[in-house]
Amino acid sequence: MTGDYGYTGKQAELLKENPRSIFDNAIKKNDIAQCLIKTAEIHGHYCPGSALGVMASLYGLSKFKSGSSDGMERLMAIVENNSCFVDGVQAVSGCTLGNNSLVYRDLGKNAVTFTNRGKKEGVRIIVRNDFRYVLDKLVPDFYPLMEKVIRDRNGSKEDEANFKAKAQEVSFAMINVPFEELFKIEIVEPILPSLAPITENAICEKCGEMIMSTKASTGKDNEVLCRSCAGSRYYEVEGAGIVEKP
Repeated sequence: MTGDYGYTGKQAELLKENPRSIFDNAIKKNDIAQCLIKTAEIHGHYCPGSALGVMASLYGLSKFKSGSSDGMERLMAIVENNSCFVDGVQAVSGCTLGNNSLVYRDLGKNAVTFTNRGKKEGVRIIVRNDFRYVLDKLVPDFYPLMEKVIRDRNGSKEDEANFKAKAQEVSFAMINVPFEELFKIEIVEPILPSLAPITENAICEKCGEMIMSTKASTGKDNEVLCRSCAGSRYYEVEGAGIVEKP
């Protein structure tokens, strides 16, 4: 691994000091295209869903002087589904599941609320019900291809390639659409969870793997077990949302 990690010396130093400096500069300039490109690095492709998350996040961050998240649970984002939209939120805002600044509420809505801890108000940004009609006008071929390739799982390799091309086209086209044509805004009083607890680790006495002590189960002879070894029920976040598993 080279000392500059693939960046110029100056860029590498800036990223060492502030790993979100590229995003932060784009946010300050309201450079939606740059944020969309950076978001695609984690989302894997361009799509309207992640583009909506990017646009919603830039609006939300404009209402808070703190800019994007520093991973210290000050800026908070509350999302209401686990679709492409959320990758736009996580990438631009820096609020993620891993740094406990992202709250996931399994409501199935394309909406995000931004707030700062200690603030009584937050801004909730909701994707308009008729946003699809706006996108249809921009790139009429996109939704028919999406339904064939994604919904019906019936597309050829050529269809998949065309779908990706149209997804990129509509994503960059929609960032020039007036914000109010795609979103609704409301001021809310958000309910936030407590700061993430610091927990001790435990060792499962059956498989020997480390677990959070708060997630441990107790066996018949009072041994400490992980939920897998104990056969306990647990919850999984998947495409359908939060699902209880046996």
